Amino acid sequence: MKSRKKSKGSTLPVRIARAAADLRPIAQITADAFAGGQHVDEISQQYIGNCHYDWNTSRLIWDGDQLVHHWGVWGYPMRLDGVQLQVAGVGAVVTLEEYRKQGLMQTAALASFQAMQENGYDLSILRGRHYAKFGYVRAWNYVTYRLKPEELPRFELKSAYHLLGPDQMAAMDALYNESHANFSGTAVRPTYPMLQASDRNAYGWFDASGKLAGYVCAAPVDDQKTLQCVEAVGDPEQALAVLADLLPQVPYEAVTFFTLPQAHPVLQIIRCGACVVENQYFYHTGWQVRLVNLASTLRKIRSLLENRLQHSHLANWTGRLTLDAGEQKAGLWLENGRITLTNTSPDEHAIHAGPALARLLIGSDDPDEIMRQEAIACTGVGAELARVLFPNQHPRLSQWDEF
Repeated sequence: MKSRKKSKGSTLPVRIARAAADLRPIAQITADAFAGGQHVDEISQQYIGNCHYDWNTSRLIWDGDQLVHHWGVWGYPMRLDGVQLQVAGVGAVVTLEEYRKQGLMQTAALASFQAMQENGYDLSILRGRHYAKFGYVRAWNYVTYRLKPEELPRFELKSAYHLLGPDQMAAMDALYNESHANFSGTAVRPTYPMLQASDRNAYGWFDASGKLAGYVCAAPVDDQKTLQCVEAVGDPEQALAVLADLLPQVPYEAVTFFTLPQAHPVLQIIRCGACVVENQYFYHTGWQVRLVNLASTLRKIRSLLENRLQHSHLANWTGRLTLDAGEQKAGLWLENGRITLTNTSPDEHAIHAGPALARLLIGSDDPDEIMRQEAIACTGVGAELARVLFPNQHPRLSQWDEF
């Protein structure tokens, strides 16, 4: 490719992505940045094409016929304690090296944020550094359960199992959605397709009628020394029995469980025995969340807030709570356990959180921890209401759905 004279970022056009024309250029710039220029076809077919990539809110910047910046958005419903929020997952953010430090990412990001609002998104979630300036704050941590092979709880296999392929993908998605309906942070599927059996490393078992009854996704990591389970659906004892049956095939040194929800039944069994739980904190390099539409988010979670309020010591409290996210504000009128969305006012009860309000809304950590970490200022009974309305939800996104 011929070298180009560096163009001024402010003069380059920003536009939406077009599936028919832009799929290959997006796959190529992504492969060049993250895969050494390899796997272009795989990225095109699975990571961008035929999945939940949102062509309407992604943004591209071109210099002539050269794609020089890509801001990708993968849209999906995210569960929050049984309620679904619309999330714009941002990934594959790339600026060609010779075009960096010209403000291209900011130009694309701001255009995409506007499109997110127009297209009904509530939140945006991404992983990486350099995004705090756009209002992203920590969403959740990486939590890994680690056991020695001999510490894995042992159960008898209740039925045979085998490696699943693309033909079982729809059944896997249906089982996952049913079993994970109340696990916060998880994506409603389908998200990405399975093109071949090795994609998911999913081992499934079936009921007497031949219907898929459950599965585990497990594969070797750490130079083949660790068997890592990233997903389990169905009977937890059968899931653990399948994992134990896989162990003798390779002399593994450890078994790990990664991206499983904190309340997952397999982890509840694991926690009854011996294990090491690693909680990796990343403030500016891990998962980040940004509020897109405060009013829409509150409308969707209002029933959750009411249920939490009604089961608390503030069930009979009456008053207005102001939620201040900086650029967006909203009021909640609380009366005898009921909550009504209202306008803000200079009421004495408020949570002045700025962008960190997104952390409270999704329950990214214990509310007191969030308020301390983010230096959130509360007035009146604001802090007490934060503890009642925004408990820790231990959100997790399955590794398969990461964008």
